[in-house]
Amino acid sequence: MIATVTLLVVGPDRLPAFAQQAGKWLGKFRRLINNLQRELKQELLVDEGKTFKRQLNELDDLMKNAPDQDSDFSTKSNRADKESGH
Repeated sequence: MIATVTLLVVGPDRLPAFAQQAGKWLGKFRRLINNLQRELKQELLVDEGKTFKRQLNELDDLMKNAPDQDSDFSTKSNRADKESGH
């Protein structure tokens, strides 16, 4: 149907040149879409990396600011290990 309408509108003499030009436009459009997809994926990866880095920094801050609940926990743990033979 599209081919018939194109043939009627463009005419049989100009159809090969029209098809060639349409093919070039289609190629340019596909390259444009592929470039946009690639850029979008890169931006998403960068954004994910930033989010991950921010979360790591927040966790690091929590670990630095977390009070020790039992200051001699490691001493008790080591003593228990020695008594159990580990």
